[in-house]
Amino acid sequence: MEYVLYAAYGSNLLTERLLTYIKGGKFRRITKKHTGCPDKTEPVSLGWKRIPYRVYFGGYSSWWHGGVAFLSPEIEPNSEHHAVVRLWKMKREQYECVKSQEGTSYAKQINLGTFDGLEILTFTSEEKLNYNPPSKLYLDVLKEGLKEATGWTDEEIDKYWEKFLK
Repeated sequence: MEYVLYAAYGSNLLTERLLTYIKGGKFRRITKKHTGCPDKTEPVSLGWKRIPYRVYFGGYSSWWHGGVAFLSPEIEPNSEHHAVVRLWKMKREQYECVKSQEGTSYAKQINLGTFDGLEILTFTSEEKLNYNPPSKLYLDVLKEGLKEATGWTDEEIDKYWEKFLK
């Protein structure tokens, strides 16, 4: 059994949201029902870190009624714009299952190195998409997830997301 660290930067920062991919079911008011993974074991949060990629909002999600979070395909030189990710320890099969449920918009895998001997992996779009702002519903979930992951104040969280809303 091989484990990896999934580096979540969007709605999967929030435990409740990630678990709908793992266990199946619906997330709050979102009508889409997820099938879940064959292995329903809950992943373990190993904290958070910054990575040298920038978050941007693009595409359109009919579930969220607006743009969703992606990582820019190139390294971000300005450390002020480095993304915060939450590290979820899970089985590789679960990571692949979550990635497949996210859909074809997230086809590019990024290897972010290792931590505690485990590969750190995430995914984004193959090419940079046109900017499309997120809905309030989606942004609220991102804020809730960032608070859960980091323990930051509401002001720190607003400041973090505001720089990507341009």
